[in-house]
Amino acid sequence: MKLRIKRSRILRWIVQILFLGLFITAFVLTRYSVPVTFQNLFFKFDPLILLVVSIAYRTVLAAAMLSLLTVAATLFFGRFFCGFICPLGTTIDIFDVFVKKQKKAAPILRSGKYLILTFLLAAALLGTSFLHFFDPLAIFERSLTLIFYPAAMYIAGIFNVGMRAIYTESAIAFLFLFIILGLNFISQRFWCRNVCPLGGLLALFSKSAVFKFSFAEGCTECGICEKICPTGAISIEKMSVDSGECIDCLRCLYECPQHVFEYKISLAPKRLDLSRRQLIGALGAGIIIAPLANSLLHRRLSGRLIRPPGSIPEADFLDICIHCGKCMKVCPTNGLQPCILEAGVNGLWTPRLAARIGGCEKNCNMCGQVCPTSAIRNLPLEEKTYAKMGTAVIDRARCIAWEQDRVCLICDEACPFAAISSLNETVRGTTLLRPFMDERICTGCGLCEARCPIEERAAIEVYSIGEERKRRGSYITEEKIRLRACEEKDEDIPSGFIIDN
Repeated sequence: MKLRIKRSRILRWIVQILFLGLFITAFVLTRYSVPVTFQNLFFKFDPLILLVVSIAYRTVLAAAMLSLLTVAATLFFGRFFCGFICPLGTTIDIFDVFVKKQKKAAPILRSGKYLILTFLLAAALLGTSFLHFFDPLAIFERSLTLIFYPAAMYIAGIFNVGMRAIYTESAIAFLFLFIILGLNFISQRFWCRNVCPLGGLLALFSKSAVFKFSFAEGCTECGICEKICPTGAISIEKMSVDSGECIDCLRCLYECPQHVFEYKISLAPKRLDLSRRQLIGALGAGIIIAPLANSLLHRRLSGRLIRPPGSIPEADFLDICIHCGKCMKVCPTNGLQPCILEAGVNGLWTPRLAARIGGCEKNCNMCGQVCPTSAIRNLPLEEKTYAKMGTAVIDRARCIAWEQDRVCLICDEACPFAAISSLNETVRGTTLLRPFMDERICTGCGLCEARCPIEERAAIEVYSIGEERKRRGSYITEEKIRLRACEEKDEDIPSGFIIDN
């Protein structure tokens, strides 16, 4: 018996480490030039993403339909996802090994995860998603992207300019993760039992799970099981196990001196301990906070908020993007950087193109391939090259060719679409080359801005002027094809297209 119980304990840790390793492997493989295969698999099995995003976006998120399998399995076996699969849960368990002194959480906090779930759903009904602050998979992926990946690159000696630019965003992400782990000093799995809305959603289904843990005969009421249960699911006084709180961690099974716990079929559903007042309060919070999030600090700084190519319209983008950071990790130029307040409070950690750091390469469409929710559409490579992110504007007061009358063709050479033309202009009897911009051809890729030799601010910058963002449909038009063909044939450029200042 003792050998079997010891094996159960070891088996649980093996399974947890295996799934954590799979998540990290998928993260490592999420990089430029690596085919996208199973990198988004974990997100596809997250029912919270399916529910919240589908409500906020008013369309069923097909990419997460596999999460219904998680729901079905939970109806049979309980909250096994929290106890065995969730990478954040496993990280919390590993951190818990080093936490020696703990206090027992007040039972009233158990309703917290249900209230946060209610708040998320109420906000989603009003068209605002706060999923990125609470979904454990998004939190863990973002932490790897903004904290551990830059640190690993620094240790490896390949820490570049793009990674140096995310100090503030990384600090915020680190503080967020530190708080989650630090809650373990209050009680074991504090986040999982009191805060996590995914845990709350799975707990609702676990209340009616087919298989449940229960007491058998022979219990001496020593209280060990109640003390070591990481989610406070066991009550010695009531001689019961709350299936909604139980995460199937098996600790009661292998640490009970009398081995009185058994895992068997029990069709009796458990009662949800949630008052009407708490429920109304959570609904009210969602109704009040959602409109505030859409207005508070929601601004575009001088039109410099440039989204990745293929991004859907901004309001929809903020609803469907889970702020996981995958697109930023795969960007070969490190041009995609996390927002702080450029897109408002609810736009924290969403991707923006910082063209001065790196532009959008013509032959790359990886950001759309790795996006787990299609906030960035997975456009074919040719289609992606026609998606207009913005327009480059020449600042003549800073431009070497315009201000200093010197030869500089760098922006012209950098433009992959021939949107910049160096044309002759006679000044005081001297013929000089000047850069001119065709706004109809420019896609706002920012390669010109990235390579401009001017220090600090570039003499040519990309603004969101003329950006095109569609939920569906093609970006390719006959007009765009004709204009590019004209440039390739070096035909005369029609007048009336030049924009600069």
